[in-house]
Amino acid sequence: GYWYQQMDKYESIFVGMSVDEVEEWFAKYCSDLNGRPLQANASKDEDIKKYEALSQEEKDMLADVTSSATMSLQDGHGDILKAIKKAYENRRPLTIEGAKGLGFGVANSGRVGPGKDDQEVQVYSFNDVFVTTLFDENDKIAALMIDQLEVATPNYDGETMPHFSGYPGQSYNIDENHDGKVDGVTENTEDLFMSEIDGWKTKRERGDGYVMGTGYWYQQMDKYESIFVGMSVDEVEEWFAKYCSDLNGRPLQANASKDEDVKKYEALSQEEKDMLADVTSSATMSLQDGHGDILKAIRKSLENKHAIDLKIGQ
Repeated sequence: GYWYQQMDKYESIFVGMSVDEVEEWFAKYCSDLNGRPLQANASKDEDIKKYEALSQEEKDMLADVTSSATMSLQDGHGDILKAIKKAYENRRPLTIEGAKGLGFGVANSGRVGPGKDDQEVQVYSFNDVFVTTLFDENDKIAALMIDQLEVATPNYDGETMPHFSGYPGQSYNIDENHDGKVDGVTENTEDLFMSEIDGWKTKRERGDGYVMGTGYWYQQMDKYESIFVGMSVDEVEEWFAKYCSDLNGRPLQANASKDEDVKKYEALSQEEKDMLADVTSSATMSLQDGHGDILKAIRKSLENKHAIDLKIGQ
């Protein structure tokens, strides 16, 4: 089969379990050598012993699982268990009555920047925007959670910025103490390669370490999420087109200096200007620029929507 079919199978197994129970299922029914579900034809002594200790009912269950899903849940290809655990740790309470759709969207983009180091060597970065959306029966956004991973070359001087120095054998300028001055070049060993990636944090995980002109990144994104709840994705895009700059994707402000922004702002009603004043009191960052395409990720969450029937009791 295909990757998505195997993952569909695992998802169907884990629905109804707690995260602890998912981890217990993995510990009991998967190989300690490779993280794959145990099978009757196991060739390694450790796997044979673990499989033979199971009841016939458990063996039958695993036969059903491995008829459509045999890939590892935790190996060099990815740590799916860790991601499930993180989803639980980052959970939010819901105040909605229910939802009819669940969608997940990702938008990836590269950037030449931000800036150059003191030796005029270019900084490069990439942004991955992640959006999880609950939709109602009319495809209106019932709940929304947005996060983002930004990773830069090691010559960027931001202290909390995740770095990617390159693959083993490559090298790049590095600013080790984040003072805007290059200290040397990286020696990209396999250990450095693994440790850098393991230490990457999303913008929400960076918390108060990601300072913006107004507040912190997570606070600005919380504001946008609150605005978009109740809208369809089309309406989110219409809001952006009407109330954000065509030059930089930021919400319009009364103190705009560019003619295009001034003209667009002045065409709004006083009520709309008051609304934007409230928005920009806590959120001024762009929704679509070199830092990441948040609108695209929201749209993708709709395109990837799965039907659900979520009912939340009062």
